[in-house]
Amino acid sequence: MAEKNAASVSGSGAKVVADIGSQPGLTPLDVALRLACEQVAVSDLIETRDLTDCFGAILREDVIAAVNVPSVDNSAMDGYALRLADMAALPQKGDVTMPVAGVSLAGHPFAGEIPVGRAIRIATGAAIPAGVDAVIIQENVTANADESEIRIERAAIDRLRHGDNIRRAGEDVKQGMVILPAGKRLRPQDVAVAAGQGRAHLVVARPLRVAVFSTGDELAAQGGELPPGGIYDSNRFAMIGMMRAIGCDVTDLGLLRDDFTVLQTALADAAQHHDVILTSGGVSVGKADLLKPVVDSLGEIHAWKLAIKPGKPLMRGRIGDCLVLGLPGNPVSVMVSGLLYAVPLLLHMMGARNEDRAAVRFPVPAGFNLKRGTGRREWLRARLHRNGNGQLVALPFHSSSSGVLSSMVWAEGLIELAENRGSVQQGEIVEYIAFAGLQAF
Repeated sequence: MAEKNAASVSGSGAKVVADIGSQPGLTPLDVALRLACEQVAVSDLIETRDLTDCFGAILREDVIAAVNVPSVDNSAMDGYALRLADMAALPQKGDVTMPVAGVSLAGHPFAGEIPVGRAIRIATGAAIPAGVDAVIIQENVTANADESEIRIERAAIDRLRHGDNIRRAGEDVKQGMVILPAGKRLRPQDVAVAAGQGRAHLVVARPLRVAVFSTGDELAAQGGELPPGGIYDSNRFAMIGMMRAIGCDVTDLGLLRDDFTVLQTALADAAQHHDVILTSGGVSVGKADLLKPVVDSLGEIHAWKLAIKPGKPLMRGRIGDCLVLGLPGNPVSVMVSGLLYAVPLLLHMMGARNEDRAAVRFPVPAGFNLKRGTGRREWLRARLHRNGNGQLVALPFHSSSSGVLSSMVWAEGLIELAENRGSVQQGEIVEYIAFAGLQAF
């Protein structure tokens, strides 16, 4: 059902009054998520995947370093490996010459100890020969035609210190350390560091099986004719996209009519084959809002109505072993409640750490004025903008209507207003959540 359009927020300098009052009896988002994570168990279903299939998956066991990285001391630069004692024995004025005793290449180290009074030509990544104290970069050295002898600049010798341009064994990763903790959502660099340990497989969470559908007789399927007063369904695609972005296996159940028996049959069947049912619409208090009584007839309702805007009518229940999440019907409400409630909860179910579930917020000056009622946490669709002074400020979309899906296309993030914040003055600090800081983007 449609939410009340509580505020229309404009850009720099404009003041708009919101008419949302305090909402007693509604559950704050933080409390709702904490309770949900306490009441919804982490799935014990895991699988072993090839490393190339682990991107975006939730790691379910610690990865412990089996080897040091680097495995031996090696050169950080192309140049010449030297003994500092030999440098001290050279004439103390002017450039000096030194014979070259051999070469150390990556994968082809110089055998044995560096001879006294000699240099070793060395490549980046090559093992440091025994007895070497430092590597002088090749830019400070001139070699003769057959590279059997080098001339070293005096200024470079004077600057040379013990350990210069040498990467020590274990400097990157030490054997025995936890390099990837269980619960981490695997990024390319995480998979790469596991590969650097010789790991070919990782134990990760099995993807949740999520059934998705939309309800509403006013909805039409893409490709069909739009009936009078009807709208094409967009919510289902937003939900499917968010679920796939966090690695879930999604079953698209399409559109379901506002009919008790139809909904009851579909949910009963889906609950037998899925870990989660995710829906939009039908969770408010209107005559056609049937999802809540249908879930109640098949299982139980654990939570309903959150102190959030856009949103509020958001249901969490269970049918047998299947979690049921009913998101609101308005498209912006679907996306906001999906990103900030459904996505973190499902990541919890797959064993993700809290830091890999939470949205990343950072403070930004406001480029607008706003007054609103308190009682619900609110998110304004927003983007960052440089004002006339070159300062980066947050600007909201011109409308706060939860039916304007194009605002989510325009936006690059969300401005978050706490439940007790009734106003924003231009220049005051607001919390900004970049879409890039959300797990489904």
